[in-house]
Amino acid sequence: MTHKFCAPGAVDVDWNMVVDRLKQARTVAIFTHMRPDPDALGSQVAAGLALRKFGITPTLVDLSPVPPALEFLYPVQTALERISLTLEKPHFPPREFDLILIVDTCTKAQLERAWPYLESRGSKILVLDHHRTRDAIGSLIVADVLAAACTEMVADLIAALGVGLDQDISTALLAGLAADTGWFRFDSVTPRSYGLAAQLVAAGAAPARIYQNLAQRESRAKLALIQHALRNLTWLGDGRVAVMELSGADFAATGAASFETDGLTDYPMMVATAVIVALLSEAPDGVIRVNLRSKHSIDVSLIAAGFGGGGHVRAAGCRLPGPLPAAREILSARLLEALGQTPAWDAAARG
Repeated sequence: MTHKFCAPGAVDVDWNMVVDRLKQARTVAIFTHMRPDPDALGSQVAAGLALRKFGITPTLVDLSPVPPALEFLYPVQTALERISLTLEKPHFPPREFDLILIVDTCTKAQLERAWPYLESRGSKILVLDHHRTRDAIGSLIVADVLAAACTEMVADLIAALGVGLDQDISTALLAGLAADTGWFRFDSVTPRSYGLAAQLVAAGAAPARIYQNLAQRESRAKLALIQHALRNLTWLGDGRVAVMELSGADFAATGAASFETDGLTDYPMMVATAVIVALLSEAPDGVIRVNLRSKHSIDVSLIAAGFGGGGHVRAAGCRLPGPLPAAREILSARLLEALGQTPAWDAAARG
């Protein structure tokens, strides 16, 4: 049976129940979603470090290659065991774990690579997530949709465990919190977010170092990818919808990796008239990955959910079948519908 605690705030989450569940385990495998972002990895690393201090042996499971810029989240002196379940290393180790902790996602699509393993172990699964879109995964789901980042929830768990913050844990938590709030720019930020940030800095997290790692370690290939994305930018709906696209040829020409699309939606969002920004990226298997961002009253999680995806009100994603022109046409029509306009593709608006 799946128990869901969809809490309106962290104070209403029964963390004692979560701690009691963890006390029954000696070994825990910690999963997060494919194509991990700083909040996913920060939650995973911080949870692993805290559980080890609590007397539990953690193992972090990678479902996708970790971007080089995020390797700083893994402490060198207190190394955590990591297992790769990426396409390059598809076979999961045969040993069992007492408990499986999933952080920053509760959807099968984002755990697709591990789902054959996870599906048969539902009674062992505990989920911590702050997204609105959820599947019935595991026996205990703790969901706080008002948390600005999953790292806020992990910080509450750490407080309930009573193990305290240290520099490594605080660095992982602040990286996730800062990244998922756009460095405290998004409307998901609350006094809770600022209060946690102050605690993390006091415990040793260095904001300048974190910013340098997250925002100032990009490759020249990414800069070239930005050029291609902006060249392939189309404005719709009187400039309120921006649609960017990156084909397989764009990735080949620039040498950029798929994870280097992060942050590209910020550029059209700088324009005053922009309300919705979409980035369509063609994967090697022909699937089109879609990133959605919005301002004001547009809930892009509902748009993404209509295509089998999900996320937050202002940031969401999904996948569409190719080819790219067909996916662009279908998505553009839906975005214009969200604005209450008649679907129309204005080729003259390109650029």
